Amino acid sequence: MTASHFALFGMNLAAAETLLLIFVRVTVMLSLLPIFSAQQVPMLIRFGLGLLLTYIVSKTVAPIVPVDGIGGLTAAILSQALIGAIFGFIAFLVFTGVQFAGEVMDIVMGFSAVNVINPTTQQNVTIVGEFELAMATLLYLVSDSHHLLLTGLAGSFNLVPLPYATFQPALAQDVVGFFSQILLLVFQIAAPIAVALFVVNVALALMVRVAPQVNVFAVGFPLQIGIGFVVLIISMPLLGAVLPGVFDNTPRELDAALRRMVPQ
Repeated sequence: MTASHFALFGMNLAAAETLLLIFVRVTVMLSLLPIFSAQQVPMLIRFGLGLLLTYIVSKTVAPIVPVDGIGGLTAAILSQALIGAIFGFIAFLVFTGVQFAGEVMDIVMGFSAVNVINPTTQQNVTIVGEFELAMATLLYLVSDSHHLLLTGLAGSFNLVPLPYATFQPALAQDVVGFFSQILLLVFQIAAPIAVALFVVNVALALMVRVAPQVNVFAVGFPLQIGIGFVVLIISMPLLGAVLPGVFDNTPRELDAALRRMVPQ
């Protein structure tokens, strides 16, 4: 069947392929984007949201020239899937960093072995790590950063038009650069508790040298937990001071990464 004789729901071949490629990029992005990729969001809801966004975005994207054969269509689908995966990975990296910072806090506070089951994800999580992730999610929604991501999703079709994309070597450098920023974020969030409890451990070590008869384990463990919680409460405003800047910088990092995928 030739392109001139193809018809699906009143669409010609060019319109059908355009919708398919938009849907692939959008759904792969949604499968990794913060909030939307959460397991507590039903799969049917995510699928419906993908269809809705595909329909909306399709109104701003001109139909492509039909690609040549199954091989060309497969290459186009893989290109869109990779674009969506890179977009979603960069956006989700921030939340991974926040959760990792919370896990570092759990380790220094002595909670690393106290894992609980998250009822929404059915995964083992640490207490402080899950708390920090929940706070980051609330800040993300309050700052309307999810709206920026959806806007960037729609704008990505202007930066990297259908059907193909090229992946320049500089793209890996951009991703690694953003990853280094997330490591700095981990340090900024976890440093107050890590430094405070390091001082506590040094003080306990000196106390053992001065008074060897003191049971350092009986004294040190509750002391670490108590001081850890106090410092955690005091350092809570750090999330409000650090995360909005990272959320604002994420669209710029996504824009830079997408520009590395523009076909030459």
